Amino acid sequence: MTETTIIEDRLHSAWLSQLIREHQNICYQYRLELREPVFRISRSRRQLGSWSAKERLLTLSHFLIVEHPWALTIQVLKHEMAHQLCSECFGVNEAGHGELFRRACHQLGLDESFQRAGADLSAHFSEHQALRGATAPGRRIIEKVRKLLALGDSDNEHEAALAMQRACELLERHQLDLGSLAQEQQLIHRSINTGKQKLPAHRKVICTLLGDHFGVRVICGSTYLPGQDCVVKTIELLGPEENVAIAEHCYHFLENRLEMLWQQNRHRFAGGGLRARNSYFLGILAGFRQQLEEQRRQEVFAATAEPSSGLLPVEQAEQRLEDFVGWRFPRLCRRKARPRQMHGAAYQQAVTTGRKLQLRRPVEASQEAKLLGES
Repeated sequence: MTETTIIEDRLHSAWLSQLIREHQNICYQYRLELREPVFRISRSRRQLGSWSAKERLLTLSHFLIVEHPWALTIQVLKHEMAHQLCSECFGVNEAGHGELFRRACHQLGLDESFQRAGADLSAHFSEHQALRGATAPGRRIIEKVRKLLALGDSDNEHEAALAMQRACELLERHQLDLGSLAQEQQLIHRSINTGKQKLPAHRKVICTLLGDHFGVRVICGSTYLPGQDCVVKTIELLGPEENVAIAEHCYHFLENRLEMLWQQNRHRFAGGGLRARNSYFLGILAGFRQQLEEQRRQEVFAATAEPSSGLLPVEQAEQRLEDFVGWRFPRLCRRKARPRQMHGAAYQQAVTTGRKLQLRRPVEASQEAKLLGES
């Protein structure tokens, strides 16, 4: 037996233990009473996952685990668990993908792109990466209507009238209205891998800040790294596509800016150690929050002077997002932050600096990034 084979066998043993934990956690999260199956790691590249009801055997491919993020392994695991749910709870043993299977997928919070039939689920990976969340049922129709409404602004009067007529026909046929058209947004779920086994206090504060000011829900989670056989912390962002993109940009901006500003100013707090550094980080974030809150007050004041846009109520959009979060994370728990001792001088100076931080929207790679701190 070669050294490579020994290492691979040890990894397979670790993966099997992790898959058992993942199976138990999924059952807990979605309140399912499924018996623990027999897990096996295969060497198949064609079939990335399978479920055998007769043997109670759930198989996942070595190449699925090695070549893809663990989040996709979980999707394939849920797909096979949906088959297990059909055979053990619904009494259907065939490997079909009909109505009962789709019902099982929904109970497991499985992404739409992984609910399809097909031995090789890798065909759906690129689509899954592109969507990052379930596509709205009426998305294609809505895109057609948007294009037709754009043609309605044409200088050609006949073309504009015809476009508006066809748009209204589509809206009526699919029971849509202009309010829901304007409100329609694709909700997505994106995960930031911190690469760390613990979340420091400043990262937790960033999570709270993103949730409060960027129209997203932020959840501190974790993921398994099969190559290192360890679990690391993740930051899960859920919300409308544009909001998630801006929140992700803000997260990386703040992470980079905190470290850079500390390196520029650490000499002022010599001897303060980690307490000074951590207090400085928290002060920057407190100042940045104050700036965002002031901007929000100004926006609210300006909005009261403008006529209603005709969009659906904010409460409805909020409930839609809450439902999406609940589908992804059915058993969330909240923990209170522990009080921390501060380095007063570092914190107070950082608050002033944080109030001057300027966040810019993401720019193209060819453009110069304008992420400014103190002038």
